[in-house]
Amino acid sequence: MKTQRVFGISILFFIVLLFVVPPSLVPAELGNVILTVTAFLFGIIAGFYIVVTTTDYNSLKNTLAAETAGWITIYNHLKVYDIPSAQRIRPLIDAYIRGNFDAEIIEYTNVTQDEFRLVEDAIQALPLKLEMSWLYQKIRDVMAGIVLTRQQLTVLGARTLSPFQWAVLGIVGGLFVACLYGLRTGEFFFDIVAVAISSSLVLVFMLIRDLDLYIWNEQTFSFDVFQNVFHALGELPYYPLETLDQGRVNPKEKSYRVGVYEGVGDKRKVEIRGAVVS
Repeated sequence: MKTQRVFGISILFFIVLLFVVPPSLVPAELGNVILTVTAFLFGIIAGFYIVVTTTDYNSLKNTLAAETAGWITIYNHLKVYDIPSAQRIRPLIDAYIRGNFDAEIIEYTNVTQDEFRLVEDAIQALPLKLEMSWLYQKIRDVMAGIVLTRQQLTVLGARTLSPFQWAVLGIVGGLFVACLYGLRTGEFFFDIVAVAISSSLVLVFMLIRDLDLYIWNEQTFSFDVFQNVFHALGELPYYPLETLDQGRVNPKEKSYRVGVYEGVGDKRKVEIRGAVVS
């Protein structure tokens, strides 16, 4: 669910909560102490989680950029080194990149093992041309670099925060909201502040979740960066149907490919469609 929608729902929820929780439910002295402590703890824990998840998020972005640049470099070298091999390997690279789209970014290295193996074997089987041995070695070196990036993506391809860590953050945040509502005086301004602060906490949760799942700003780093490989291959951009239906990505191209499940296993049928320009 999109962050904007969750934020809107949270505002409505906290407004309704104003009529459920009576004012001055918590004694002022006790409530102020708990509110101060929980605000302090929430700030420390949330800040730490944001730093940790942002570090992995930035590492993932850099690694994806390195991998996609490697595929573009390999194909450009292949066109110079051996055109028949380039034409043979081109659909294999295309299938591999499409396979990356069909899974979430944190798990695609595990689900594209077969596609990657086909490309790797094809690179290994390249004929050796002595007069262009320097370019042959460059292709092999770039391929070795891609293997390294996939290993790095395997390490990064896991959620940074455990359910226990989420539970701790949720408990502290829940205590903060409970004390905030319990200390209300019934004044209209205090009610507005309570709703605003509580909804802001939801935004903090959503931010940490998006960073933990690597879906923050995914249009740029999770979609567009792979589309550059398709452009280099001379293929149309590709999007899984569900990402379009969920509004996670808005194609800018006039025509593009869409992966649609055929209803049998995990196989997709590729259709060419025209993008609706809004």
